[in-house]
Amino acid sequence: MTETDALTFDAPEAMADFVAELDHSIAIEGAGSKAGIGFPVDAPRLSTTGLAGITYFEPKEFVLGAMAGTRLSVLEAALDEYDLILPFDPPRFGGDPTLGGVIATNLGGAERESMGAPRDNLLGAQYINGKGELLKAGGRVVKNVSGYDIPRGLSGSWGTLAIFTELTIKVLPKARAVDQQADGLQDVWAQNFVWRVSIPRDQGDTLTQAWKGPVARQWDGALLWLGADACQDIHARAARAGGHALLVQSPDNHRVADSCFQPLDAGNITLHRLLKNAFDPHRRFNPGRLYEGL
Repeated sequence: MTETDALTFDAPEAMADFVAELDHSIAIEGAGSKAGIGFPVDAPRLSTTGLAGITYFEPKEFVLGAMAGTRLSVLEAALDEYDLILPFDPPRFGGDPTLGGVIATNLGGAERESMGAPRDNLLGAQYINGKGELLKAGGRVVKNVSGYDIPRGLSGSWGTLAIFTELTIKVLPKARAVDQQADGLQDVWAQNFVWRVSIPRDQGDTLTQAWKGPVARQWDGALLWLGADACQDIHARAARAGGHALLVQSPDNHRVADSCFQPLDAGNITLHRLLKNAFDPHRRFNPGRLYEGL
């Protein structure tokens, strides 16, 4: 293994034992397709890609379980045999993401408005907390609500609270899919800076009027993709319009000093600190990835 390689494990128990013995922080990742989002984490990398494979699949019940490092291409190949799909249409960001990475970041694609975000389709999870404890919450059926909120709460934490090792999700028939191709999206991604903006659809035109760069729209204008050669901070404008923005593509030297995520007020920052203290008290997981000091 070279210095640039990420450490992997093929069993959750071995990964949990490793975390329990840590005396330093680590950078958590899946396939690394979203490594360019958030503050850089200067720490040894731990990847979940060694935890791969489908562990549970009931096509008639529309439920699938898989290890967190399983690639989306593997899941989609299995689902395609039964005319099923991943309901949240996760964006690829130019790679082949892992299921754990999709759930950990909670970034859905064009189908999110009609079929929900990744967290909305999450039934259960096995995960490792910052103490190295291997835990489970949720279940394999939609009606099982035991521990239901913990997996959903961890979804969107970007690996700062826990490491997903296995996940159970809802899947849906292909007939439910809606074509949401966005004109101009290729031009947006050709820019140095790319913003993903979720906003009330009646505010879209107002927000983009002064935008200097290509624009693409999904969800009938409730999801905007904005591209620019130079940075134009959209966070404040998105907040004033009742939405939020995420910088999904930018040069590395920009990410060192500027946050990609929507700024939080003091109350929400306090809540984030409390969650960090509860799940990762030793600050082992992705320190500072979302916000400085967290």
